[in-house]
Amino acid sequence: MIINIFVAVDLAIALFALAVGCYAAFKAYKIDAAEKTATTDQRYELEKDYYLVSTVGWMTLGTRILAIPLFFITVFSLITSVPGAMCEFGVFQAGAPFSWVDLAVKMFTLFAFGGWLYFDFMNRKLKGSPLIGSLSKWFVMLLPLLFIDAALDIMFFASLEPLVVPCCMVIYNLDSILTGCPFCLFTYDMPLLIGVVASYSMAAGLTIWTVLYKRHIRTLKIETENSSTQSKILTISLTLAIIGTILLIAQIIIGPFGL
Repeated sequence: MIINIFVAVDLAIALFALAVGCYAAFKAYKIDAAEKTATTDQRYELEKDYYLVSTVGWMTLGTRILAIPLFFITVFSLITSVPGAMCEFGVFQAGAPFSWVDLAVKMFTLFAFGGWLYFDFMNRKLKGSPLIGSLSKWFVMLLPLLFIDAALDIMFFASLEPLVVPCCMVIYNLDSILTGCPFCLFTYDMPLLIGVVASYSMAAGLTIWTVLYKRHIRTLKIETENSSTQSKILTISLTLAIIGTILLIAQIIIGPFGL
């Protein structure tokens, strides 16, 4: 195992998210079990407990947002410890298949908890917070993602050894931007693409969550007065897409920095 300060921080954040997530999931399970038969007074107490779950949900999203750039920073810091690695690709190869699965799970976890918090945000604008039962159930269902994420972090970093790996120049065709190493493309050649992907991803996420929220509300036949909020969110989504397009055009005009 290769370990440094970044690896230690990455694992600490993953374990912290898992610890607080387990505590909140226990609360959420109790809320889901009692919500359907709760009296008015009991429901008031459940709503107070739910706000704790909601707060932990926002904390979890914060750790997931932080986890992705920290993950890449950690991988970057390990390049010099893996012989043959010229960029992040070499470290990913040294830790394969855990590295690739870990990255995919991190992306999906961010999307899943982002969607949960979107519903939570909209629920706060509904009279009587009618979605606390559903949201509590969904939080419990999302908890395994935190276990998987923490386990994959441990397996990935534990599997790393200072062994020789093929560099990206052996795997990818460096004569073409489209078929070259994607890590070099984003890190060194066209870094504005990071902003492009982030903007488009957030725009797509907000749009998908809005559509799913509308369908869920329609299924439950809940009257809602937050259509203006949804319109504002879709406007934000469109703005993010425009920003991503501007960054993409700017990067195309500037060209690869490596040239």
